[in-house]
Amino acid sequence: MIFYFTATGNSKFIANRIAAAVSEPSINIAECMEKGQYSFELSEGEGLGFVVPVFYYGIPMIVSEFLSRLQISATRDYYSYAVLNCGSTTGDAGRFFKRLIKIDAVFGIKTVDNYVPMFSIACESEITERLDNAEHHADNVIDAVKKKVTGIHNEVAGRLPRLMTSLFYPLYSRGRKTKKFRANGNCDNCGLCEKVCPRRVISLADRRPVWNEPRCEICLACLHRCPAAAIEYGKSAGRGQFVNPRVEL
Repeated sequence: MIFYFTATGNSKFIANRIAAAVSEPSINIAECMEKGQYSFELSEGEGLGFVVPVFYYGIPMIVSEFLSRLQISATRDYYSYAVLNCGSTTGDAGRFFKRLIKIDAVFGIKTVDNYVPMFSIACESEITERLDNAEHHADNVIDAVKKKVTGIHNEVAGRLPRLMTSLFYPLYSRGRKTKKFRANGNCDNCGLCEKVCPRRVISLADRRPVWNEPRCEICLACLHRCPAAAIEYGKSAGRGQFVNPRVEL
């Protein structure tokens, strides 16, 4: 059983690849939260995996909330692992799992950086190269999972991971302010942003998106998946959009 959280498809892309290789289901954390579903039972020999993106060298708040409520029942002891995906480095994001749930191994995979408030989306050739590399590293994780390897196996933690997380993650956990979102004149009132928001904080007022809560996940699903490129956040204008082309959202 593999749980994932995704906004632009990177985590689902990895989770589906692992799930297919180990013949286990992949489950969307956002859908579980919306349904209030937190109790799960592992079948005989089934493992417990998590594939999540890294936000500010930590994990999304929705993932932390889900882990704090998750109840797993199993007839025997089970193997558990977390796969962190990032555009650059993960910092010490793996420690959030260790605080909230039994975890045997932590892995890291670099994918495509999509935080456009700070960076532009890579060119098509670089995206292809990064996704090819991510598939290769996912296959390495699959081999490790099948062997039930334990410990920290994260080659993309970066320098001073604990310091980076302690410095920058509070900016995310205490921030996440929706007031930086806006819809530009390209908006065609399709309503997709309302549907893809994992926190359900977006609604249409006068046929335009409105963020109804002061905070959200800042996953940028609304921005990247807008077919009209109408949503901006901070200084994101002109920096592109990204949706993983190797997975269906």
